[in-house]
Amino acid sequence: MEKEKPIVSTRNAHYLKGCASWLYCDNCRKTVAYLCYVTYQYFRFDFTCSCGCEGFAENRYGDIDLTGLPAGELVRNTANKRYCCAKDKSPLFSLVSKNLKNYHAEIVCKECGVRYTANEIF
Repeated sequence: MEKEKPIVSTRNAHYLKGCASWLYCDNCRKTVAYLCYVTYQYFRFDFTCSCGCEGFAENRYGDIDLTGLPAGELVRNTANKRYCCAKDKSPLFSLVSKNLKNYHAEIVCKECGVRYTANEIF
């Protein structure tokens, strides 16, 4: 049986491997984030790259209703600087801050179903 693949939408961005891994800005080709392969159910990443390009990536497995999900606070692993689920510590995504002006991220952990958001301006 083949693994289920997420529905992926992007604008001014692309992944190294189709639906996860390194996320690149299409304008300058710099890496802006890294998305883990198997730990999320939904991921949305809106960003402004250091080159000024605005883009986004959205990945989802089927239809997901975000409104009824419990909200949580992301934990950042100090060793590898990845954002992780606060409940089960599974790695979710990481940033390449030096290549970003700002971002807004929303991710739902596959294991516990908690919805996390993160924003930052550099």
